[in-house]
Amino acid sequence: MDETRSPGEGGWGWLATALTYAVALVISLPFLWMLKTATESSAASTAFPPNLLPDGGFFETFETIFFNSKLLLWLWNSFVVSAVSTLLALALAIPAAYALSRFRFWGKSGVSVAILSAQMMPPIVLIIPLYTFFIRFGLADSLWSVIIANAAFALPVIVWMLKTSFDTVPFEIDEAARVDGASWFHISLLIVVPLALPGVIAASIFAFLNSWDEFLLARTLLRSVDQWVGTIGLSSFMGENATPWNEVMAIALAFTVPPVALFLFIQKHFVSGLGSGAVKG
Repeated sequence: MDETRSPGEGGWGWLATALTYAVALVISLPFLWMLKTATESSAASTAFPPNLLPDGGFFETFETIFFNSKLLLWLWNSFVVSAVSTLLALALAIPAAYALSRFRFWGKSGVSVAILSAQMMPPIVLIIPLYTFFIRFGLADSLWSVIIANAAFALPVIVWMLKTSFDTVPFEIDEAARVDGASWFHISLLIVVPLALPGVIAASIFAFLNSWDEFLLARTLLRSVDQWVGTIGLSSFMGENATPWNEVMAIALAFTVPPVALFLFIQKHFVSGLGSGAVKG
């Protein structure tokens, strides 16, 4: 009787495990260095040769960024922009993706290509038209301008991600619901979306992180300090003559923790959502 050996057994398994830990350590080094710099004084952050351990300037640094700046307001603005733009993009993308996945209509291929082509246009090309548009409608220097812009730029990718997820749901389910009298709206929202939930979560995370990290549009559209998002607030600490690197790294750490925590909380759904539609059967 033949015995099969699992991939983790033997010398090669230990070597693969060791390489995995080594790669993880290398990848985490920038984050660890950011944490180390954020917890030391300004003098220690620019010392040469650099110290491997912080000198205990944690309280001074975080007191400066939390109480002597508007960091909490900027983080809240980032959360509002990311959350609302994600909901807006999903509200527009779900019907479009469902139509592309389920219906046959004239020009369907052209619409699909147009949606994909929209993602190929760099945002910097549209900054001036967008700025002019938002000024004309009185939305300049408002969080709504960034929300609408972020949702628009994330929409093409989200439509394709959702379409791929909806394709994995058998169309017979839709037909059975139609026989029972359900409308297409109720079928897509109450039946197909829950069945394709991993893909919906993956699309939501993509839209959220895309808005959370965005800088160029926000820097152009937002002028008031109270309207700034976290990316603009972080850049404001970069001085012309000197930069307090410990404060910059502390703000970067505070700005990084929320999306990392969110990703770790739903990483299982995110990974399965990215792979949905890759294999059909």
